[in-house]
Amino acid sequence: MTETAIQNHVTDNNKEDDTLITDGSAITIRSNHSSIADAYSDDADYDSLDTIAEQQQQQNEKDVIVTSIPTSNQRRRRALTVTQNNRPGGKNDDESVATNSKKKVGEEQPDATATEAFDDMNLQDQIHELDDSLIDGNHDLSDSDYDDDDDDDGDLVSGHKRNQSHRSTMSSIHSYVSSASNYDLLLARLGSKDTNSSTSANTLDTPTQEIRNSFDRVYNDAVCKGEEDEIDWEFWSKVISDFNSVAKSEPKVLSYNIQRGIPPTLRGMIWQLFAKSKNVKLEEQYMQLLKEESVYEKAIARDLPKASFINHEYFTDQDGQEALFNVVKAYSLYDTEVGYSQGLLHITGPLLLNMPEEEAFCAIVQLMNKYDLRGHFLPQSELLSQRLYQLEGLVADHLPHIQRHFTAHGVRSNMYAYQWFSTLFAFKFPLDTVFRIYDMIFAEGIETLHRFSIALLERNQAIILSLEFDNLVNFLKNDLLETYMENANQLVKDAFQIHIISKRLDRLAKDYQVESARANNEAEAIEALKRQNKALAESIKKMDIEYSDLNKEHTEIATELITAKMDIARIHDENEALRQQSNDLKKVLETLPAEVETRVKEEMEILYTKNAALVERNSALEDQLAYMENMIIEIKEKYSESENEREGLRQRLTDLKRLMG
Repeated sequence: MTETAIQNHVTDNNKEDDTLITDGSAITIRSNHSSIADAYSDDADYDSLDTIAEQQQQQNEKDVIVTSIPTSNQRRRRALTVTQNNRPGGKNDDESVATNSKKKVGEEQPDATATEAFDDMNLQDQIHELDDSLIDGNHDLSDSDYDDDDDDDGDLVSGHKRNQSHRSTMSSIHSYVSSASNYDLLLARLGSKDTNSSTSANTLDTPTQEIRNSFDRVYNDAVCKGEEDEIDWEFWSKVISDFNSVAKSEPKVLSYNIQRGIPPTLRGMIWQLFAKSKNVKLEEQYMQLLKEESVYEKAIARDLPKASFINHEYFTDQDGQEALFNVVKAYSLYDTEVGYSQGLLHITGPLLLNMPEEEAFCAIVQLMNKYDLRGHFLPQSELLSQRLYQLEGLVADHLPHIQRHFTAHGVRSNMYAYQWFSTLFAFKFPLDTVFRIYDMIFAEGIETLHRFSIALLERNQAIILSLEFDNLVNFLKNDLLETYMENANQLVKDAFQIHIISKRLDRLAKDYQVESARANNEAEAIEALKRQNKALAESIKKMDIEYSDLNKEHTEIATELITAKMDIARIHDENEALRQQSNDLKKVLETLPAEVETRVKEEMEILYTKNAALVERNSALEDQLAYMENMIIEIKEKYSESENEREGLRQRLTDLKRLMG
């Protein structure tokens, strides 16, 4: 495949017109000027980044071949080349991308080329050696350890600040200054990536190719609008073409550009590139998840109005709120162990403002898994606790006065930094500031949150040291961010001045694991004691109940005993009375027989007299009875005679009547 031709069109003003020529594999764009070259050509002390790289290379005595550097006039005429790696099979284009060659018609080809300064293994070995020397000695991170680093970084940043346009950088080699430099976390994150990839270094995979195509469309739109000079297209094109190579060979340049802020029109693409989140299959799975129902739908809908960015014009529209709802709902179905947390709303919102919802879902998945953000939302949130512990250690390293003040007042990092880490600062800061923080997170990892946290504390150190517990906690939770609320550049600048060593983080993580294990053991012992105490409390409670029952029984028995004693006394009195009666009866019985005999005799005599009288009367009555019986017989006889006479008279009367009748 042939190289891309570059056409020069010179106008009457000796300015070159923009020409876009494509051959299916590469895109070359001629720029009418180089704003960075113009700006830097006026500065005798700060030429090009290639010159800086060459000087650093010579100082470190690296075996690097650096050819001549173009002059300022040559840089003005240099074409702005947006390189694009070939699809598989394009060898010539691969070589063209690797050497970053630029051809012009009618102009002598500059022979400036550069090779990599050192291989990755040598770089990592030297980083680890410096890490060991910096960590030893109770992790004392004094300012003197980084004097050289600060000077180099400061010169680079100040040189760039003298120029308002975005500089079009060339392929250059930058030696690292120290493993404690501002891009150490970037290198550490690159070292942790999965290197078992079937895609070659100079071949774009399908997702990256899609990002590349999006980049080309954005560039073409910028050219049409005449805004192509506002962005360093060549540098960001190299980043998209081979991010790993740029990060390893030009970490200071990459770190500087990220510090300045990823261009808003490229931010979504660069985030996806850093996170390697572009995934067609995952996007298809997202569309399928939208068709399912989640148990968290009501909770998500309830929390939507609580999001700090909900008043943004994108989210005031129904489509924006629906997109936010869809992404969070889909993730709750995708990762059932995490489910839903209100912090996911804050994290998802800034993503949706820079990419479509299906790409935002993929980015969330990568943040959770690749960037280890998932551990913040698990039920135990062990990883979040570890990072908060690391923050305390880093505060002790960088801001010992504040840490001593916190310790004296019993203030722990989870009292004020929990929301920082669980929402990536999106719950409080303006969106422009949140975007800048996201730039750092996607480039360097979640650990960069420690930088921003320390920068916030350092900026407010005087106020913090003057407050007591209640006001201190309230200030840390509500007012600490005010100092950077409208100054994102200063926040990022201050954060970049915080040097964090990856090995220090590793050691703090190990310390946390040790303390966590010890705390778990203590917690288990305490839990065992609690169980024993609970069992003893239950036993005591049972014994109290039994004692209460026994006491009740004792009271009842005591009452019965008193009653029994009273009954005994009463019975004793009754016995005494009965005994007295018995004695009296005995005395009566002793005199009774003689009295009875006398009384019986008297009564017998009376009865005998009465009986004799009755016998006499009975005899008289018998005589009267006999007399009466005789009289009755006589009367009956007289009655019979009278009846006979009456019957005779009746017969005579009858006869007379007959005779008379």
